[in-house]
Amino acid sequence: MIDFAVLPYFLATVAVLVAIPGPNTIYVSTASASQGFRYGLASCFGVMLATLVHVGFAAGGLTALLMASPILFTAIKTVGAAYLVYLGIKAIRSKAPADTIEATKAPVPALGASVRKGFLVNLLNPKTGLFIAAFLPQFVNASAGNVPLQIVTLGVLLVAVGSVSDVTYAALARTIGKAIANRGAKSGAGKYVTGLLYIGLGAAAMATSNGAGK
Repeated sequence: MIDFAVLPYFLATVAVLVAIPGPNTIYVSTASASQGFRYGLASCFGVMLATLVHVGFAAGGLTALLMASPILFTAIKTVGAAYLVYLGIKAIRSKAPADTIEATKAPVPALGASVRKGFLVNLLNPKTGLFIAAFLPQFVNASAGNVPLQIVTLGVLLVAVGSVSDVTYAALARTIGKAIANRGAKSGAGKYVTGLLYIGLGAAAMATSNGAGK
């Protein structure tokens, strides 16, 4: 099972990360604003399904590495921590593309098409897989055993919290038009919060990656 001592920290970190508009939030919000809440909800469902697939890949791949060599698993955690620091620096320096909103101005598709599009957009985004593979192991206690179950459990919690956030944004976006999506597209103070959170998490993970059970 997961280490319940780190669960509050994990949930708090995820809650902050998903509350700050990112690419998935902007995609879901603009779909809801331009096509209707049902389409935003369908897009969100597709995105979350793809995230679960990435979690499954991470669970299988990281478990194989742990079985091959605990030292290699620790090395992967360290590389993942460094990647989180990189994401933090990149987030702080990033500028959202000006056509983020315009990209969603397309004919309204069927709900099934919205689910498929959200699924494929997220599934084919290697950054999602890289983030999950870097983020989730930081909260895995290898000495507790059953690493796949730990990763899958944390991944499901990540998806659950993320879906609540995205559905909330979709509802708000439909209510007040594109203001929510524009808030995310106009990268402001939120990117600094995200960046510093990534950097802090990565730095803490690197400091503890050589400890037992970390």
